[in-house]
Amino acid sequence: MRQQLVLFFIMLSVSFFGNFVSAQEPNDSEGEVRYISDDLFTFLHAGPGRNYRILGSVVAGSRVIMLQQDRDNGFIEIIDDKQRTGWVDAEFINKTPSVREQIPSLQQNLQDANAALKQQRTDNDLLNQQIADLQSQNTTLARKLTEIESQNEQMSIELADQDQTAQIEWFTRGGIVAVISLILGIVITYLPKKRRRNDNWM
Repeated sequence: MRQQLVLFFIMLSVSFFGNFVSAQEPNDSEGEVRYISDDLFTFLHAGPGRNYRILGSVVAGSRVIMLQQDRDNGFIEIIDDKQRTGWVDAEFINKTPSVREQIPSLQQNLQDANAALKQQRTDNDLLNQQIADLQSQNTTLARKLTEIESQNEQMSIELADQDQTAQIEWFTRGGIVAVISLILGIVITYLPKKRRRNDNWM
């Protein structure tokens, strides 16, 4: 009978202590997300003030859940990242994520920026190569254009010479024909004329 009473008392004590602990450790869903400032650490007190027992310390940058605020004493009740419930000085609580929380996001942003920069450098190298190819083609085309212009100028000179030669030949031929015609005209003028026969009857 005594053993049963002791066992019953132990079970009752365990049940009461479990309910007390549950009441002292609320669920994360009951509060708002906050962050410990980027200092070394801050103490977690059992009540809203520095005179209360210190339950431990919270590392700077930790994500915590704010349960309530004591504006008179300037303390906030939180649940820390170790699921401990206690009070910390309100000046160490921020709404914005701490540097510790932002580092993974910043590292990811840095990796994305480096990847984008690498891609831009690759694209830039490709564009520079294309520009160099176009400049080389432009130089080749300019050289060919110069050669064609030189050939065109040479052909124009040769054509002009041919025209001048043809004109000289035409003038020469015309002069020869004129001289021959003049000579023939003179010769014909001095040829003796035949006398006409007198066929008239007396």
